Amino acid sequence: MNRREAIQRVAMIIGGSVIGANLFLEGCTKPASKDVAILFEKESTNLLGDLAEAILPKTSTPGAKEAGVGDFIPVMIRDCYDPVDQKAFVEGLSKVDERAKKEFGKKFQELSKEEQLEFVNNFDKESKEYQKERNEKQSAAAEGSEPLPNHFFHMLKQLTLTGFFTSEVGMTQALRYEKVPGRFDGNYPYKKGDRAFA
Repeated sequence: MNRREAIQRVAMIIGGSVIGANLFLEGCTKPASKDVAILFEKESTNLLGDLAEAILPKTSTPGAKEAGVGDFIPVMIRDCYDPVDQKAFVEGLSKVDERAKKEFGKKFQELSKEEQLEFVNNFDKESKEYQKERNEKQSAAAEGSEPLPNHFFHMLKQLTLTGFFTSEVGMTQALRYEKVPGRFDGNYPYKKGDRAFA
């Protein structure tokens, strides 16, 4: 059952219309704008999945690609980011292969795992410097001025972590999942290496 069916059934049960139901239904069908539509193409979701996998690779637990992060990111960019950051993200993604060719002589998806890791580490350092400068400029800017975009890799990394740790795979295999958690216990015994609770 999808959200649309659930709302219709609730409306039938209570014998009337649900206030704000149209907003819920529109939220289920929001189309991608022409600016972010490219992110939903198979080639883009595969590249996003591989980038996310380089950030959170498979170890004793599944990696970001197995958790479906490549498909999660375009939805979040479309639904939750403002146009300034959407544009910066699409532009950043379009330049990934160009940058990989410049640094390693081949496209990102053709790099070895070690080269991919080096690539994302370099990108991470650059994004941290950019974000620091951006935040300083944003603080000094006049009130009401146009917000500066976030760095592409900064957004990608945040979305990778969010997508992974909110997925079923991340919650049940990377974290300790308790379907019905118990009471809070501030003296709960901790052993080194224990996973966090989801």
